[in-house]
This record gives sequence, structure tokens and C-alpha cells, in this order.
Amino acid sequence: MMPARSDLQAMTSQPATGRPRSRVCHVAATTEGATWVFEQLRDLRDRHGYDVCAILNGDKGSLVDKFKAAGIAVHAANFDFTASSDLLRLPHRVMALYRLLRRERFDVVQTHLFQSMVLGRIAAWFADVPVRLSMIAGPFHLEAYTPRWIDRWTCWLDTAIIASCEYTRSLYQKIGVPDRKIEVIYYGPDERKFDPTATSPADLRGPFGWPSDTPLIGMVAYFYQELPKSHWLPPALYGRSVKSQEDLVRATPIILEKFPRAKILLIGSGWEAGGEAYLQRMKDLVSTLGLEQSIVFTGFRNDVPQVLRALDVAVQPSLSENLGGTIESLLMECPTVATCVGGMTDSVIDGQTGVLVRPADPRSLAEGIVAVLGNPEMAREYGNAGRRRMLQRFTLRRTVDDLAALYERKLAERPAGYRRWVTAMRFAAGSLLCLAVVTRYAVWELFVLRVWNKATRHFRAF
Repeated sequence: MMPARSDLQAMTSQPATGRPRSRVCHVAATTEGATWVFEQLRDLRDRHGYDVCAILNGDKGSLVDKFKAAGIAVHAANFDFTASSDLLRLPHRVMALYRLLRRERFDVVQTHLFQSMVLGRIAAWFADVPVRLSMIAGPFHLEAYTPRWIDRWTCWLDTAIIASCEYTRSLYQKIGVPDRKIEVIYYGPDERKFDPTATSPADLRGPFGWPSDTPLIGMVAYFYQELPKSHWLPPALYGRSVKSQEDLVRATPIILEKFPRAKILLIGSGWEAGGEAYLQRMKDLVSTLGLEQSIVFTGFRNDVPQVLRALDVAVQPSLSENLGGTIESLLMECPTVATCVGGMTDSVIDGQTGVLVRPADPRSLAEGIVAVLGNPEMAREYGNAGRRRMLQRFTLRRTVDDLAALYERKLAERPAGYRRWVTAMRFAAGSLLCLAVVTRYAVWELFVLRVWNKATRHFRAF
């Protein structure tokens, strides 16, 4: 007689050693997107037998729906603290998260995204969670003044920091975090979804009546808002959109000089109102440059593997990035041109798995694309080598295996946790830390810098 489905799940998730299953919780300040949080937890449960749970920034959204459909518990929390009005609410939000962690008694708490990282690491340290990890989704916050110092002041509360690319590791080294505390584990996508041998190319030419040999250049990314000048943001992004579709638009006339029949596909929708405004500005720019016959805005598509299979070149011209869409395009053996920023230098090895170009430089971008289009044999070699490299280190399976190994190593090194006397001592010391962070932010960020900026603008007016 076969056991019931619930019994089968319990049997397959029980460790072979017979030890009680370790409880793992991932914390993320979002309820949309971030599919990688769901995929990591699902596979940690299904392949390594952990008892898993998520804490998200609310109880409604597509990410919440994914967890619920998979039978993974979700708790809601509030991680907002970047507005000045949030400062007075910060202690309450930390305490609410602390009480949740004390009640659930997780063995491992792993945070993602800046806001949930800061609040999560403070609350987990107060609660004396045995293993506390921050997985850094990208270098963005380390390239900006305010979030960088907040991270530096609080990162010692973690058991370890998981940098998700070598560039992020280097930024932590620069602010004084010791090497022994930094691990590199990539955010790998589910490689089963990106198999070129099992994927038919999307018909991208037929609907427009383009010949079958029309060169196709594609960029898969959301359109994000253009960012203001702020100490919360990297200076390289002031007045720019992080994915920088504009650079590809401005590179198009140079590409057309060599390949006049080439078509550029901008694949993606606007992210919220600011992204929609930027998308419209890009459409206006295309019209102004007279490129309507060469650049197509496809909108959102849910067949990205098929799209990548059909492209001649995939492009990622970001100004700040972790790995962007480079892993997916290389898994699909699509020749890739990317800017030499962030973790894209880990995946796109110039002259081996693709071409790296200078950021914010349309001419450099165009030259990289032209080089790939002009040498089909080299392009095929880039695609083949890229897939081999991705399968070695940049897959969901590798990510989950590396996380599980890290958990076990750190759990073996740490005490049981949730010791009341430790919590009492940490509250005494941690309250001073929280006060120092809030004071510096309130005095320096909200008063001194604002006064300085106003004075600077006043004198410039003369």
C-alpha cells in the first residue's frame, strides 16, 4: 500500500542522518518578482530536506501566491525605513520581527534585499538565531553613500555575508569586512527552464514580415524609472535608468551603418509608474531619431527562453548590476554583449563567453554588437562556451547545494541559539547601535546634508 502524499513529502524531506530537520527562513522586502527566493526555498526543502518558511513585505502578491501554491508558509512583516517618517517606527518593526523569530525558532535566517537585510539582521541578532546570513542581491546599495554606511555599521551582526558576485565581494573587502566572513554564491536560475536542445525559437520575424536572415538584437529587461540625485543612490545613476535601454537606442544608428537590416527588440514592460514614464520617453526618442523601422518595443513576454533562442545577440547595457539577464542568455547559447559592471564580468568573460563593453557608452556598445554579428562562427563559440560555464557554477542546483553546504558548516560551528541571557545582553548593546544608526541618519542625512545642499544651490544661484 502506497503512503499518502503528505507522508511521502515527509519521508523525502527527512535527512538521511535521522536528525530533526533544520528550520530555514528567508526574509525579503517584497511580494512581487524575486522568483529566486521561492526557487531557493522550494529546492532547499525538496532536495535537502529543510523545513522552510518565508517572511515577506506583506501577504498579497505574485510571490506570496507562489509560496502558498507550493505549501510553503509565509509570514508578513513591514520593512520600510528609508523615509524620514519611518524612523520613529523602526524600533517597533524590529521588535515585531524579533518576536516572530523567537516564536518560530528558526535555525537559519537568510535575508535578501537591502531593507529586509538591515531589519532582519538586527532582529535575528537580538533573537539569538544560530545562523544569520545576508545574501546580497546586487552591488547597488554598496555603490551609494547612505546604504553603504548603514550596511557597514550592521554587517557584523551576521554570521556570514553571501556576496552574489566577485565585485560585491570586493566592495565588502573595501569597507573592511574580513575575507573569512564573505562567501560567494550566485543567484542561479532554474537551468531546467533554459535548455536550448528542448526549446524551439520564438517566431520573432514572421509577424513583421522580416526575412529569415534578418539580424536580431534583443534586450530582455524591465524599464525602470530614471533616478534622482540622492545619497541613497549610486552617483553613476543620477538622472539615468539602471538598465539603460537608452544606450542601446543611441547605439542603433552605429549598428545600422554596418548591418542596415538589423532589428533591435526591446523586450519588457515598465516597472510601476516611473518605469512606464521612462518607457514612453524611449519610444519618443526612437521617434525623434527616426528609428521606428529598426527598433521594436515588444512589451512583456512570458516566453523568454524561446525569445533568447531566436536572437542573434542578447544585450545587457546596465549601469549597475549583479548578473542581469546574462545567465539566462548564456544558458540558451545566445551570444551576449554586456557592460563591464558588477557581476556580469563573472558570467561574460570577454573574448570567451561573450563581449564586454564600457558602460554608458553607446559607441562601445555598438562596436561590441557589430563584432558579434560580423563573425557568426565566433558567436557560436561564445554561445557554446557560455552555456558550459553557466552549467558549472551559475545554476539553481549549484546555488542550492552551496547554500545547504554553508548552512551545515555554520550550524556545526554555532551554539544552539535562543539563549535568554544572550538576548538580554544583546538588547542592551544593540539598543545603543540602533540609536547610533538613527541619530547619524537623522542628524547627518536629514539635517546637515540638506542644509549643505540648500546652501550650495543658493551660492550657485549667484
